[in-house]
Amino acid sequence: MKLHKAIADINLKALSHNLRVVRKKTGNKNILAVVKADAYGHGAQRVSESLIRNGVSMLGVAFTHEGIALRESGIKTPILVFFDRNNADACIEYNLTPVIYDFNEAKKIQALSKKQKISMPVHIKVDTGMGRVGIVKERAFNEILKISKLANLEPEGIMSHFSDADLQSKNFAIHQQEVFRSLISALKKEGITFKFIHMANSAAVLTMPDAHFNMVRPGIMLYGYGCCEKEELRPVMTLKSRIILLKNVPKGTSISYGRTFITRRKSTIATIPVGYADGYNRKLSNNAEVLIKGRRAPVAGRVCMDTIMADVTDIPGVNYRSEVVLIGTQGNEKITADDIAEKIGTIPYEILTSVGTRVKRVYT
Repeated sequence: MKLHKAIADINLKALSHNLRVVRKKTGNKNILAVVKADAYGHGAQRVSESLIRNGVSMLGVAFTHEGIALRESGIKTPILVFFDRNNADACIEYNLTPVIYDFNEAKKIQALSKKQKISMPVHIKVDTGMGRVGIVKERAFNEILKISKLANLEPEGIMSHFSDADLQSKNFAIHQQEVFRSLISALKKEGITFKFIHMANSAAVLTMPDAHFNMVRPGIMLYGYGCCEKEELRPVMTLKSRIILLKNVPKGTSISYGRTFITRRKSTIATIPVGYADGYNRKLSNNAEVLIKGRRAPVAGRVCMDTIMADVTDIPGVNYRSEVVLIGTQGNEKITADDIAEKIGTIPYEILTSVGTRVKRVYT
């Protein structure tokens, strides 16, 4: 394996498979594929191109600059911007669709749309219990009535977001869903309807069919992770590297900063050019394994900025051509982002999105 340092191998076939799982679960509803945070660390442009080839209706990003980057790469599919404010001019210039969550912002967008003599599509966000952004449920009906009367504004979609659809107990998620459904019904009685109605994130796609409405917003499940039924999903990213130094050391040798690992026998230590600057968390110090020649090799000592060390004493035949897998499968062994997240008390989202820009993405 010829590498400069490390690569994230992005398996587009696995991505397509996971999208088929979405379709299987939702009965071919419209799909808004979430590609924010550089497609959860997988590379937004190439991932988006693959998803578009496989027929998604829309892409979702967190901030306007992410949408602009996709437009400048040549992507023409509708793009929804979840969180930015005061971005109407950029949305008009780059044909992006903003999410709005208060009347004042709607008026600003309407004024600019009127000046440009266009009708601006928007999606209206309702806070049914997430407590992040959105028109609070108590004011949502009246606010949306006012927004719907603004000229040069096209309320194309209405949306909300679950706070805990990944929990076993669905009581609060069902409450949120009922609040959202009641609001849509009340607005319909006033003659206000929407082309797109969406609330279901990955967890709801997998476990709450009544929340699918006519569009779903899968994110983490596209990349091979989810709250359940994991056997159907295929991780898209394999993070791998190489060995830059093999050394035989005597018993009692300290490894890395702080001397937190001391060899208890004559040992062989491999140095691997991946560190916390690449997203390999420092909490994995003495607390993780990598895969070499289909075997698990424990991380020895503290994770450095640019390197880690692994004890390969018990793995015969290790050499400088031996591939090192940090996330992925090698032989009969597997390390997932879930496994790493559990070791350091976080979630796979953080593991995937932390893989740094020094790690080259390669698409297969």
